[in-house]
Amino acid sequence: MKNKKRNIFFLLSALLIAAILLSVSLGAVSMSVGQVVAILLKSVGVKSSILFSENQENVLWTLRLPRIGFAVMIGAALATSGVALQGLFRNPLVDSGLIGIASGSSLFASCFILFNGFVPALVIGNSQLTMAITSFTGASLTAFLVYRISQYQKRINIAVLILAGVALNALTASLTGLLTYFADDSQLRDLTFWTLGSLAGATWSNLAILLPFILLPMLILQRSAKALNAFSLGENPAHFLGINIRRTKIVVLLCSTAMVGASVAFAGVIAFVGLVIPHIMRMLVGPGHRALLPVSAIAGATLLCFADLLSRTLLPPTEIPVGIITALMGTPVLLTILLKQKKNLFS
Repeated sequence: MKNKKRNIFFLLSALLIAAILLSVSLGAVSMSVGQVVAILLKSVGVKSSILFSENQENVLWTLRLPRIGFAVMIGAALATSGVALQGLFRNPLVDSGLIGIASGSSLFASCFILFNGFVPALVIGNSQLTMAITSFTGASLTAFLVYRISQYQKRINIAVLILAGVALNALTASLTGLLTYFADDSQLRDLTFWTLGSLAGATWSNLAILLPFILLPMLILQRSAKALNAFSLGENPAHFLGINIRRTKIVVLLCSTAMVGASVAFAGVIAFVGLVIPHIMRMLVGPGHRALLPVSAIAGATLLCFADLLSRTLLPPTEIPVGIITALMGTPVLLTILLKQKKNLFS
């Protein structure tokens, strides 16, 4: 079993490298892998015999590499948050979108787009950092509300949790629609960006802001793998195994909302990554979170890299929102999994 998990890990890593190489090479300005290597070597003072144009160099450093960094980080974050939330609530249908975290984050981001000009004090230093903090606040409030509504006598009712998430999703979607009604043309374009998802806003400075919101929570969740494994037995058995139930819930919710909030702040709502990837990886490596968390992160990064590549190369020069691509890719996979497991679900 360990060899199987190791082989899957290396296979997924190879697929991620392939996705990165394709994303670097393909696009309106094409370049070979050799030219990419030559450009990278030039940045450290090493000359190469492979020729490349100044335009290719600018495209690589200004557009391609930051965008690939966004795809890797956000894809890994969404998949990891999906695994953690499903483990915490012991339900494979739970993800940041279903329980309202993503929509709450999007609502607060939409509020920031419309009202930051009227409240300039909100923009503290860097507007993108303020946007990330605002989105994190919306995600945190939504997660807290869903958690409190579904809790009774210190226990979580999964059915109530999902229904509360659906209700808050509807509420936040309605409020976002109301904001859209009052938005001007410029604000409407930005709101459409958050609704459909896109990695077009990737820059090195934005990536630097995004990294701590994702890397630190991912490391913390990996250290919580043992606690998430215990949660699969139920809260009472986990308590008797020495797991701090309250602390684990707070840590998982805070880490998940931080990653989702930051992802929505910079890329909008990207659906299905946090729902489909954990399903597939659980079938490949089993339910143990020590292996499930890292392989899901790699698979989520790979999926979003390929999705972003398709979004900008299918219909050039226009760009299809990446959220549409992930939904089109994820829906058939999820339906196939459900049809194959339908017998088990009703038994």
